Amino acid sequence: MSAKLKTEILDRRIQEIEITDQGVIVASDNSIFDLPVKSTIADLHPFFEGVIPLLPTVKDSLKIPCVNVDSVSNPRIVDVDFLRKGKKLYLLIFDFTEHYEASQPLVQEKNVASIAKNKLAFEKQLLEAKEEFKNNFLSNLNHEIRNPLNNLLGFMEILKETKLDYDQNETLKVMQKTGMHLKILMDDMLDISKIERGVLDIKSVNFNLGHLVNNLQNHFNLKYANNPVEFNVSIDNNVPRKLIGDPARLNQILFNLLENSFRNTTDGYITMLVKAENKNKASTKIKILISDSGTGIPEDKLDKVFDSYFQLKVDKLKPLGEGLGLKIVKDLTESLDGKVQVVSEEGKGTLFTCEFPFKVRPASKGTKTVPKGSGILMSKRILIIEDETTNQMLMMKTFLNNEKGYVIEMAINSDHAFELLANNRYHLIMFKSALPDINGIDLIKKIRGHDQDAIANLPILIASGNTLKEEQKAVLDAGASAFLPKPYTKNELFKCIEQLIRES
Repeated sequence: MSAKLKTEILDRRIQEIEITDQGVIVASDNSIFDLPVKSTIADLHPFFEGVIPLLPTVKDSLKIPCVNVDSVSNPRIVDVDFLRKGKKLYLLIFDFTEHYEASQPLVQEKNVASIAKNKLAFEKQLLEAKEEFKNNFLSNLNHEIRNPLNNLLGFMEILKETKLDYDQNETLKVMQKTGMHLKILMDDMLDISKIERGVLDIKSVNFNLGHLVNNLQNHFNLKYANNPVEFNVSIDNNVPRKLIGDPARLNQILFNLLENSFRNTTDGYITMLVKAENKNKASTKIKILISDSGTGIPEDKLDKVFDSYFQLKVDKLKPLGEGLGLKIVKDLTESLDGKVQVVSEEGKGTLFTCEFPFKVRPASKGTKTVPKGSGILMSKRILIIEDETTNQMLMMKTFLNNEKGYVIEMAINSDHAFELLANNRYHLIMFKSALPDINGIDLIKKIRGHDQDAIANLPILIASGNTLKEEQKAVLDAGASAFLPKPYTKNELFKCIEQLIRES
């Protein structure tokens, strides 16, 4: 500190402190407060914790009046001045306790309110930055995992169609179940992120509740065929089957609850009971009870079972609870304007009760018959743009000897694709969202802007691991005909292709 600066402040009580940009104390004369070297200014008072992030931005000075330092044995009301001198940063503390107490009792309150406001704004910016980082991380992780997972599941599906002995077939079943479990985890993780950001897409479509329940029953009967647990499903007679809502989300909720019960029940029973309440011609409340005779949950853990990643550990080998599974159950149920409750007794079992409001579909007035076609199978030519050899091999094997009559040709980049488009007629073009020589959205726009109508109007199917809602919207807004998220099954791929070709 220069002699001139010291002379200017001799008539005031002051403490001079040299600090780093991180608020760590390098030296202090301790004339007011005792501040040890290597401690931080936040140790003096929590107020300084909110100031530390601003220190690297101080070029000349930063003045803050009327700070009530009441966390020490000698409370003082001080003015604070941060000064940058060359490469060094100083904190000057001016003791104006008597002045403030005598003449300005309201200044402190105003300053405290201002500090709180600034701190709140900073914390909001910090939370927004963390949220953006998390969403970007999930987006990248989602894409990087889904692409190899799609290849893994695709080749296993092709392998299943070959001649396998009993042991090989059983091993393949385990591999497929594991791969599908990974897919479910990815979907759950992504849905949780969407719910937290308020961008989850809830659909309102016609569906049959009876079919949905029967499919779940068949799935778990097959999956746990060797399990001694008795699994019973019952639907009351007054439950309307034809409803309007989001069957995919309802299926996801019930699947996770049933999976949770099977994982935690080694003997006894698991039941799913479906009831209808407050039923009228236009709407109904569907109540679903899933109970088991499993291990149960201690009373002090019940309020935590719907938390992210919560797992109740009974011993080193047997974790109870689905972690993300039960978290997604609660979040999705609330997104459907429903509610879920759990009752459990340790050692005796658990009961989950879900309630959902649904619209009831009006009774059909009649059925229309559609004449069948001639049965002649016409070949449909499909152009696929793919540069990675593994993906090329998967596409070749997927479409090999298919019953749909699809014939594919492969282009390695966009230039190659336009050469083929110029010389051949195709019924559909399929590619991913990122190619080596062009972005997927730019390629869509280039196709839609082509001077030949046959190319410009060609159905475009984008198959990608970028499954975030904003990514899909950008692709569809650019002019794609459909978006198929990875990983997908052969049946899902062919169904999508068939619909696009039929509509073109």
